[in-house]
Amino acid sequence: MKTTTLLKDATARIITAVILVSIALPALTAQDPLAGTITYQQVLHFTFENIKEAHGDDARTQDWITSLPKEGLTVQVLNFNSKKALFEEDESEKEATPPGMQRAIMYESSLKPASPVVQKVYCDFDKNQRLEQLEYMTRIFLVQSEIEAVAWKLGSEKKKVLEYTCMSATVTLDDQEIVARFSPEIPVSLGPSDYGGLPGLILAVERNGETAYVATSVSLTPPAEESMVKPNKGSKVTQEEFKSIQEEKEKERKENPGVENPHR
Repeated sequence: MKTTTLLKDATARIITAVILVSIALPALTAQDPLAGTITYQQVLHFTFENIKEAHGDDARTQDWITSLPKEGLTVQVLNFNSKKALFEEDESEKEATPPGMQRAIMYESSLKPASPVVQKVYCDFDKNQRLEQLEYMTRIFLVQSEIEAVAWKLGSEKKKVLEYTCMSATVTLDDQEIVARFSPEIPVSLGPSDYGGLPGLILAVERNGETAYVATSVSLTPPAEESMVKPNKGSKVTQEEFKSIQEEKEKERKENPGVENPHR
C-alpha cells in the first residue's frame, strides 16, 4: 500500500513537471529571436593631410592645423529585432562642431573627392533590403540596395569587448583594411553602420589600424517599434544612380574648386 502511494506521488510530480515545462516552452520559444539595442562610440580621425600637402611651406597654416583636435567622437545606436534593424546617431548626445573645426573640415573636403556621410542604415530582413540615408554635398539621399555578403576572412585573434569574447575578421574595402571584432555569444549578423554578415554581432571595427567603432553598452531587451522606423527623408536612388551623381559632382569640383584656405 505504501509502495503504491509512493508511486502515485512520483507520477503526480512527473506529470506536474511536464505540464510546467509545456507551459514554459512556448514563452521561451517566443523570446528566442534576438533583439536589442547596442550603443557604439564612433571615433572620427582628422589628419588634414590634403591641407598639409597643399600648404606645406605655409607656417601659419601648419600651426593652425596643429592646433586643431585630431579626433572627434559621436554616439551611434543600433536597434534590431528578427525582422529589421536601424543604425543612427543618438541625437541627444550630439555636440556642436566648433566653427574653426568646421572651416578646416570644409576646406579639407574641397581638396579631395567628397565622401558621403552615413546618417542612417535601415535593414529589412524579410525583403533582404538595405536603405542608407546619406548626406552628400549638402543633399540627402536614400540609397536602396540588397543586403550583400561581405568576403570576410576569419582570423584567430580573440579580444574582449565589454564582457563579450570577440573573434576577428578582416576585409579590404575601398583600399582600407577593415578589422571587425564580433561575438558569437550574440548570434546576429549585424554591426555598426553597414558592417555585418558575420556569425555574431560586431562590437568593434578598426580601419587601417585605428578604432572606428566600439560598443559601449549592450541591451538584449527588445526595442520599441518607433526606434526602428524606416527613413523617408531624401531623394530615392539606386546604388548605380548614386554612383553617377558622385562622378558628376566630382567633375564639377575639379572644374570649380570654390573653397579657399580659411586661414590665410
